[in-house]
Amino acid sequence: MKKTIEKKLTANEFTNVADISGSCLETKDGYLIAYLRIYPFNLDLITIEEKRAKTNTLAAAFQDGRGDFAYVSYPREIDLEKYNVHLKQLYESEIVSVGRKRILAEMIRESSDLVLSGENFEHQHFLKIWTRKRKDKSRSEIELMQRAGELKNCFSRAGIKTEILTEMEIIKLCNLFGNALQATYEHVDDSSYLPISVIR
Repeated sequence: MKKTIEKKLTANEFTNVADISGSCLETKDGYLIAYLRIYPFNLDLITIEEKRAKTNTLAAAFQDGRGDFAYVSYPREIDLEKYNVHLKQLYESEIVSVGRKRILAEMIRESSDLVLSGENFEHQHFLKIWTRKRKDKSRSEIELMQRAGELKNCFSRAGIKTEILTEMEIIKLCNLFGNALQATYEHVDDSSYLPISVIR
């Protein structure tokens, strides 16, 4: 009978990340990756004509073929406890408007239903773009950032807010990918994250 040998992997070995600096993630197999965060927007709040215009603007912006990219969406559980406490405080302090009190009661009920049903998730949306790292790494980084800027402008022309992730946001994204149920992407103290080269 063959014995299996367990090998413990470091975080670096598991994730294929060689380094994160500036707005680039460098992989061990020779790629540079940049990420563009797409902020949510509600299509239900605009007219059919506005939807068509937004779709046509995006389609025209992407038709020139700007290289490979991947769209990724990570679910993250939302902690609604503070929100529920806040709603209950508003409900208890409301003594003037019966209508406002009813609306608050409905909001509390909806929020509680979300928690009990396990559907209290929000999705973080990203575009991942990459290039092969050449001998002149700085030139590769410049070209990747130019492409990220072009994609950002494509979305901007359609009225969609985006952001090119910086070093700290990329580290948070890696944490979100590794543990979506526990990770917090926004409003985090940056001092709690170590540089990728330090993680073992």
